[in-house]
Amino acid sequence: MLLSIIIPVLNEEALVISCLERLLPLRRRGHEVIVVDGGSDDATRSLAAPRCTRLLRGQRGRAMQMNFGASVASGDVLLFLHVDSRLPGEVEHALGTIFGEATEAWGWFDSEFDGRAAMFRVIAACMNLRARLTRTCTGDQALFASAALFHRAGGFPGIPLMEDIAICSSLGRHSRPRRIALATVTSSRRWETRGVARTIWQMWWLRGRYFFGADPEQLAARYYPGLFDGATSPWRFANARILVFARQPEAGAVKTRLARQIGGESALELHLAMLRRIVRLARQSGLAKPRLWVTGDPANEHFLDLCPAEDIQVQQGAGLGARLRHAAAQELAAEGVDMVLIVGSDSPAMAAGYLHRALAALASGAEVVLGPARDGGYVLIGLAHGLGHGPDHAAQELFAGISWGSDKVLQQTLARLRRLGLRHQLLEPCWDVDEPADLPLLEGLRPALPWSR
Repeated sequence: MLLSIIIPVLNEEALVISCLERLLPLRRRGHEVIVVDGGSDDATRSLAAPRCTRLLRGQRGRAMQMNFGASVASGDVLLFLHVDSRLPGEVEHALGTIFGEATEAWGWFDSEFDGRAAMFRVIAACMNLRARLTRTCTGDQALFASAALFHRAGGFPGIPLMEDIAICSSLGRHSRPRRIALATVTSSRRWETRGVARTIWQMWWLRGRYFFGADPEQLAARYYPGLFDGATSPWRFANARILVFARQPEAGAVKTRLARQIGGESALELHLAMLRRIVRLARQSGLAKPRLWVTGDPANEHFLDLCPAEDIQVQQGAGLGARLRHAAAQELAAEGVDMVLIVGSDSPAMAAGYLHRALAALASGAEVVLGPARDGGYVLIGLAHGLGHGPDHAAQELFAGISWGSDKVLQQTLARLRRLGLRHQLLEPCWDVDEPADLPLLEGLRPALPWSR
């Protein structure tokens, strides 16, 4: 079992050395320690670099940083550790026991504080009891999960607060958590600085607000004042949305051309594996808030495993062009949204850099950006607000009369762009999976796509 310990940091020069030196024995035994910095302006990075396996610089926000670390981790098991917490000495044995019994497990450790006052023992006992009763841990309890399960659950939702509660909910849909009675020991500095009573009240107030539907970004603005330089959004392109189009996941209704060769059930399994990958990519990229636009039932369990219900919308319109136009218009009509990317689920090789180049093109003045597919269509389309002719006119023209499903989609779309006089940019071609001849391309994916024929 290879363990990947992922540590998000931001201006932690006072703690990062002691944290990483405690993990040195694990590194010597072959495990990896990944530090993900969120933009420190002190000596954190220079102090961490020689003491960890990999040092990354990610988008600010704990969820984004941990997702970034997970995306490059090599381990079979991912463990997320706060810089002010230390693991028990028996961590390898404890995790080895759990993952020897179930290869796709998840859970957490009990928690203790390093403060000497008796109140900290009471607080830790209450935290441990609450975690067992609610099957939800806090970040101080060192969440762990098999890499396969973590990625299948979609990673940490891209929210700036309550990401620990949210991911426990996602993981809990797949299996029951495993608690390790050994304790992580966490610094009591936050409690001592803010005051015990005030900290307890604030944590329960935030949890209560989140439970009743409060926006995590607004909660984060109160909990982390000024952390995002005056903005509450953790996304690099806060004025953008990434829309993932998905069909109702039913055998016989998805990947029909492939189903003739590999069967309906295998085609469905492949469809779901590719859908999970693209949604995970969008969420973990830190670029823009993702939304899932679906055909069929938005309450389908596969959709809810990927996105919160409030981020799932139903496609509307007769034909793909009408559905694309409607989704783009709805998202661009939202306050503060100036550009959208629309992607399907059929391009498992698409990377975060591809999405970034598309958004950067729109931010630099392009009105439309296209990611060509090798079969004559496109795997991505990005639209800027207004498209130069008002919010809907050009979009209606752009999507009308296209021979959807043919090898002329890109050619016809480019001709329409030129006729409309819209500034556009093409990305490099990207392959998708539609035909049996495309299946060998999946063998070269890293990490591998988890599906079986």
